[in-house]
Amino acid sequence: MLPIKIDLPDGFLEEEVRCGYTVSREMKAVWAVELDLLAEFDRVCKKYGITYFASGGTMLGAVRHKGFIPWDDDIDLMMFRSEYDKLCEVATKEFEKPYFFQTEYTDHGSLRGHAQLRNSMTTGILKSELPWRYPFNQGIFMDIFPLDNVIPDQGLFEKQAKEALRFRKRYQRLAKLSVRYFDLPGNGPKAVLKRFAHSLCAPWIERKDLCRNAYRQFEATCQRYNHQDTEMISTLSFQFRNQQHFKYRSDYTEIIEVPFEFTMIPIGKEFDHALKTRYGNYMKFEVGTSIHSGVVLDAEKPYTEYLS
Repeated sequence: MLPIKIDLPDGFLEEEVRCGYTVSREMKAVWAVELDLLAEFDRVCKKYGITYFASGGTMLGAVRHKGFIPWDDDIDLMMFRSEYDKLCEVATKEFEKPYFFQTEYTDHGSLRGHAQLRNSMTTGILKSELPWRYPFNQGIFMDIFPLDNVIPDQGLFEKQAKEALRFRKRYQRLAKLSVRYFDLPGNGPKAVLKRFAHSLCAPWIERKDLCRNAYRQFEATCQRYNHQDTEMISTLSFQFRNQQHFKYRSDYTEIIEVPFEFTMIPIGKEFDHALKTRYGNYMKFEVGTSIHSGVVLDAEKPYTEYLS
C-alpha cells in the first residue's frame, strides 16, 4: 500500500502507453507519491499565501501532456526567494511524517542548494550517493528551487559566481568532515585515515557550526542582487552559470493554474514565451529523453531499508 493521503482515480496505477511510451505500474506508483507531495505542498502554500509555480519539465508536461511527461519521474517547482524564505519559516511545523522538508538547515549535510519535500516512507536515492550510505533523508522527492536575480553586468556576475562557488565547495568539504559522515566504506589505509581525520575534526566543526556558516555565506552570495529589479532571474543556488536556467521575470509575474494529471498546478501566465525560450519548439518531442536513470526509486519501501 502506498504511503500517501490523496485518493487516486480508479485505474491510475495501471500500466499505460502514452505518446508511444509505456509507463509501468512502478512508475505510476512514483507519480502517485509525487502528486501526493504536490498536494501537501499546495496545502501549506495556500494556508500561508505563498506563491509557487511549476518549473522545467513539469511546466512542459503540464502544457504539452496535461500531466507528467510520460518518461519523466519527478516534479520541479520554483518560487521567488522572498516566497521561499516564507516557506522555510513555516515548513518544519507544517510538514509532518511521512513528509519531510529538507534543506541544509533541517537535514545537515544533505548538500543541496535548494529545498526538497520528501516522503520518508519511500526511496529516491541518487545512484552516485548510494554506496556512501549518507544519513540524510532520501525518500522520493519534489524539488523546490528559489529564484534569485541575475545581475546584467557580466563582470559583477562572474565575481558573484566565483564567490558563491567557493563557499559551496567549502560547505561541501566541511559537511563530509562532520559527525554525520563517520561511516565511510572501505578498510584500506585511505579509508582508515579519513575516519581518523573525522574523529579529530568532526566535533570541532559541529561545535563551531562551520558547515552551516559556509552555507549561509553561499546563500547570501546568491541573493546579493535581489534588491535590484533585474530582467532575468535564475536558480543560482542550483547552477550558477548555466544560462539554460536563466528566465525572464515577466514570464512569472502572473500565475495561472492548469490541469496536471487529475489535479491542477500553477504555472507562469506567459508559459509559451518561457517554454520557447528554454526548449524552442516545445511541442515537438523525442520519446524517452528525460527519464532520471540515475535514481533508485521505490514507492513502497523506505530508503532506510536500502541504506541498511
